[in-house]
Amino acid sequence: MKVTKVEASPVYYQVTPVYDRMFGIGKSEGAMVHSREAWFANIKYKENVIVRVFTDEGLVGYGEAPAHPVTGETVESILKAVSLLSRFVVGKDPFKIADIHRSFEDFFLHGNMNAECAIDMALYDIMGKAAGVPVYKLLGGGHQHSFTMCAHLARSEPKTMAEDAKKWVEMGYTALEPKMVGLQESLEEDMLRIEAVLDAVPKNVMVVADANQTWGNSKKIIEMLTHRLQGVTNFALEQPVYFQDLNSLERITKSVPHTIIADEAAFSVSAVFEIARRQAADMVSIKLGKNGGIYNAIRCIHLAEAAGLDVRIDWVQASRLVDTAGAHVHANVKKVGLAPALDYHLRIAEEIVKEGGITINRGVVSLPEAPGLGVELDDELISSLSKRR
Repeated sequence: MKVTKVEASPVYYQVTPVYDRMFGIGKSEGAMVHSREAWFANIKYKENVIVRVFTDEGLVGYGEAPAHPVTGETVESILKAVSLLSRFVVGKDPFKIADIHRSFEDFFLHGNMNAECAIDMALYDIMGKAAGVPVYKLLGGGHQHSFTMCAHLARSEPKTMAEDAKKWVEMGYTALEPKMVGLQESLEEDMLRIEAVLDAVPKNVMVVADANQTWGNSKKIIEMLTHRLQGVTNFALEQPVYFQDLNSLERITKSVPHTIIADEAAFSVSAVFEIARRQAADMVSIKLGKNGGIYNAIRCIHLAEAAGLDVRIDWVQASRLVDTAGAHVHANVKKVGLAPALDYHLRIAEEIVKEGGITINRGVVSLPEAPGLGVELDDELISSLSKRR
């Protein structure tokens, strides 16, 4: 079997009120805005790219790449990168995924991880279909086939975030990720939000404050966690400092009893290796787009687990297609540090998955058993979304 063609199409999703609460309404005006959200605040459409990979045996694989500031990609750059990378895919056996990724690396097209991910995802979809098994079995069979999830909490006033937290727990979610703003407002305001959420939920619900690199000085962070959250066992902190500052991340990890998670810092296999070598975090956050697809995600997971680190699978800003791919990967995580986040598709209005994909029932995710990723896309809807802008 050989790849015959790679196609990429932009899609423009209508965002929902849930999306607006997380990223949008009024936030471009100033208060409580992480600088990254300049990409997302008050937008009309969420911009992504759908990739289709065709083979000479009639199998078609699907992937998706979101425009996102973490990887520095826009729709325009993704379309160009997919076009460039496709020269290393057309004519190749999809099962030679390692050789294809090596070609990507040797090409030195730095960054563009979502573009690589979309192609990678489509190739795994093809491999699963050709083998007649779902992707999670292709990856090794999976340690869990259904699981609870982590819900993201939109940044707001402490009382509102506490009320939101209670609602998500009532819906069956077992972990919560409240968004922080750090020094762009103040650490004190973030701490009030954290304390309000912790007071609102049972002690068996993990609360992960997502600092998005904005909490600044490691000494102040250590002092704050030590004095304000002493004895709290259901709290974790994700990426409090700049992603390249492993010295500060390591210092925090080794100074506080709370779980420290590397997210933006865990951007590649080599970065995860360095985090593991230094024990600079207790857990790594793996995202298919950030890490360049399923192949690299699995490499990062195995490396982290071998070093004794826990792993979480976090969301990518895309449709049910990508959330389903993330679920296939999560199924093969042995050292699960946190329930995964796989519900981003609920934040966009259109459902491009016509059939299959993950199902969510009261916060519990179930994997599809169909071959490949187990999704069938609505090509007509995708065509219309591509022409929307």
